[in-house]
Amino acid sequence: MDALLQRLALLARTEALSLRIRARHAARTAALSAVALVAAMFAFGLLNLCAYVALAGVLGVTGAALTLALVDALAAAILLLFARRRTPTSEEAMVDELRALALAELANDAAQVKAQLQHLQQQVTQIGEGISRVTKADPLQFGLASIGPILSLASRLLNRKRDT
Repeated sequence: MDALLQRLALLARTEALSLRIRARHAARTAALSAVALVAAMFAFGLLNLCAYVALAGVLGVTGAALTLALVDALAAAILLLFARRRTPTSEEAMVDELRALALAELANDAAQVKAQLQHLQQQVTQIGEGISRVTKADPLQFGLASIGPILSLASRLLNRKRDT
């Protein structure tokens, strides 16, 4: 039972670590996006002014404005792609590995509990059959073999109580 609780605690810790790492990454991404946006606004404002003045003589007022708008949109898209690019860190890989390990151990524990329950069900069935034989049998045919499963279970229970 202690091992099961330890595995559940490990799973809870890995989930908490994973959440913290993802929150830290989201905060960093948001901060970088904001800084990139502010820098882009200042730089593009000044570059747009210079480029507009230079292009207005060649392309005209409307052509210069349209060209600069397209360049600005492309630069903003590139900056946002860099800000949102996600590469898993070694911390995240370790947390994911720990989570998988804890889940596998919990699955093993569940399988063991299931096997123990099936064994217990078989023992209860045997006890029921033994009691049925004792209560329905002719008093002359009564023997220790018919209550064997009951005695076996009782001795196991006594042994377990002594061990704990």
